[in-house]
Amino acid sequence: MPTEEWIRDFASSLPASYRKNFGAEAIAEHARVAFERASTPAHAGLFTTARVPGDPLCVVADDRPGLLATISAALVICGLDVLEAEAYTRRVAGQHDEAVDVFWVRHEAAAKRAERVTVEEVDQFRQALVGLLEGKLEHRRLRDSQRAPATPSSSETVVRFIENADGNFSTLEVETGDRSGLLLALSQALYKQRVQIVGSQVKTMADRVYDRFHIVELDGSAIGAPRRLEIQVAILSAVDPVIERQRVSAL
Repeated sequence: MPTEEWIRDFASSLPASYRKNFGAEAIAEHARVAFERASTPAHAGLFTTARVPGDPLCVVADDRPGLLATISAALVICGLDVLEAEAYTRRVAGQHDEAVDVFWVRHEAAAKRAERVTVEEVDQFRQALVGLLEGKLEHRRLRDSQRAPATPSSSETVVRFIENADGNFSTLEVETGDRSGLLLALSQALYKQRVQIVGSQVKTMADRVYDRFHIVELDGSAIGAPRRLEIQVAILSAVDPVIERQRVSAL
């Protein structure tokens, strides 16, 4: 188990927004997940919080391009939906940046929605995530696990960049209708656009999703105007594949 000093160092290595959003008990449980990860590719565990709905899940892994998409894929494989999510980067001198991502999840199957996510299911998710990160899990398992969900109409979708305090338009907002696997589709689209997600907030209210992705180019530079348009089109295509089919047919 991590010591009190280790937990304090863990908290101080994360952004101030993280320490503002979580209490001492949750931080200690997140620190335990990070401590138990040791040298493994990723670790995950449930934790205690008053925030609802959904079961709270902490995932810790080395930060890398496409990590959110990989985590989302593992959740889809295990039949879990994301209701809310927050992503943080832990920086420790001399070490690789570590992602501390927090999700509120539920069972994708309507018949199991009232059931709590179990420790055994979290372990299955962890195994799936490690398998994907190490390239040992066949992609066919992901394809087989995905159903054809109802697709939100593009007219119900808002995709825009908003200006940050530093004057850069590096925050991408997406508002659309909820569907299973949506976070996976969005995070995969951003990965294919070769941008780095440095932070994110995901929230589902009723049947609407409100997502924010803080993104930069892979070299850390701000997203320029032409690239912002490309990314917006890619996100719309991920939300509604009909748009992508129409775009390809027009080429």
